[in-house]
Amino acid sequence: MASDHRILTVHAPAASQPRAKDRSRYILLNAATSYGRDILDTIIFLVLIPFIIRTLGEAAFGLWSLIWAFLSLFELADMGLGTSVVKYVADAKGRGDDEAQRRTVCTLFWVYVVLGGLLMLGVTASLVFFNRLFDIPAAQASTARAVLLILGARAALNMPLGMFRGVLIGYQKLSVANGYKMLASIFYFAAVLTLLHRIPDLRLLAWLNLLMGVLPMAAMMIYARRMIPSLTLHPRYFDRRIIGRVMSFSLYFTLIQISGLLATRVDSMVIKMFLPLEMVAVYAIAMRLSEKANRFCSHMIKTLTPVVAELHGAGEQQNVRAVWYRGTKLTVAFASPLLVGLALLAEPLVLAWTGPNFHLSAPALQWLVAAVMVSIIHGNTANILSMGGHQKFLAFSLLGGQLLNLGLSLILIQRLGIVGVAMATFLAALPLHVGLIQTRAGRLHGRSHWDFYRQTVWPSVPPTLLMAAVLYVMQRRWMPSTLLEVAVQEIIAVLVFGVLFWFIGFTAHERAYFKAKVIHRILRRS
Repeated sequence: MASDHRILTVHAPAASQPRAKDRSRYILLNAATSYGRDILDTIIFLVLIPFIIRTLGEAAFGLWSLIWAFLSLFELADMGLGTSVVKYVADAKGRGDDEAQRRTVCTLFWVYVVLGGLLMLGVTASLVFFNRLFDIPAAQASTARAVLLILGARAALNMPLGMFRGVLIGYQKLSVANGYKMLASIFYFAAVLTLLHRIPDLRLLAWLNLLMGVLPMAAMMIYARRMIPSLTLHPRYFDRRIIGRVMSFSLYFTLIQISGLLATRVDSMVIKMFLPLEMVAVYAIAMRLSEKANRFCSHMIKTLTPVVAELHGAGEQQNVRAVWYRGTKLTVAFASPLLVGLALLAEPLVLAWTGPNFHLSAPALQWLVAAVMVSIIHGNTANILSMGGHQKFLAFSLLGGQLLNLGLSLILIQRLGIVGVAMATFLAALPLHVGLIQTRAGRLHGRSHWDFYRQTVWPSVPPTLLMAAVLYVMQRRWMPSTLLEVAVQEIIAVLVFGVLFWFIGFTAHERAYFKAKVIHRILRRS
């Protein structure tokens, strides 16, 4: 693949140039609003977590984290249909098949209604054993049951309502979904700060979470139905044949969901099996920070998912490969300064944010961030496989990798505690992504490991090394002790990376594209 490509601009016949331009515009808009939403969420997260710990206590925060980890198991009720919504809506849009789209959305909505009901039944049944299974103290038993029910209701309602977020993503309208989520986050932030201080009760936090979790999804449903007049939920458009076709695709995404749960939620339950509830809270800090970083750095990957599905549906394999390489290069360039900076600033960040009682979060965070970096590098590669008909291979690979992660966690926690659990995540990620996922995609598209890493990862290596050296020198002379000081050092490091990447990482054609298209548009609109 030639190295002088333009950024995320795919080749298209003359007749389809307007559509290609719209695609590039939507990619940039969706990515920009996703990053904006995550910046807002990160600020809220940094303020609310220590506020909740101070207001409710470490044990209550540990219980909150444990309940979320337990409820995430019920996300399997989705059976991978969330990804199917995006794929089949985008695929029908690419083919211009309104009837298939109408029947698919209607059918999946009613399937989700049934699944939401089953989820709520499962949560209700779990009340019988939850407190006994996790040895919840008697003083917290009633609170645990109430919070479990409230958050379970939130998950059940979001099953059918959340489907419309997938419809918007399939139409490359992620920016709209981001807007609703940002509004809900602001209201949630204000409500928690205002009410929880007056009524320090975990049940109140759960009710606020339910309300602000369901409202934006309902708004997305209303918007989607107005934007696409052909959409209908009338039962006469329910088509059983669609269930079989979609399930044959989504079955493997259920395995991918299981893999994700093993990677992000089962760790908390493993820790509770071997260590006190307070250590769940300590690990939760590292896990939440790494999850925030992962989500923030993977928006380009998620934005490109419907693009890959649409291109695959249209049979444009050359453009699929172009999006794969160019998307990965930009994603790695965006993620490198943030993730490396987070790893190097982990200790001062944790101490300034949550205090010395959470100091073990820092080394755990560093291992988790390393695992996130491996995942980010290969995120678009996984997209190519999942949206290109190779979801079965991807699903079993991810499941195998996370079973390895679980096995390593059970071994390493006994010697290294929560740091061993985080280390296991990284050790399992390497063979999974490099040995399996990248190898399979490379063979399918005739690309070697060397060719892929040279064109997508190597441009970010020299700027990252210089940035790391600058951070090291700064910390030797000025060890940050507040969140503001940590932020200042990270901003300086990002600027160092950005300047060097502009001249070394980008080719002349790519710099010209940014100047002519991206920067010019921003300046013109401002």
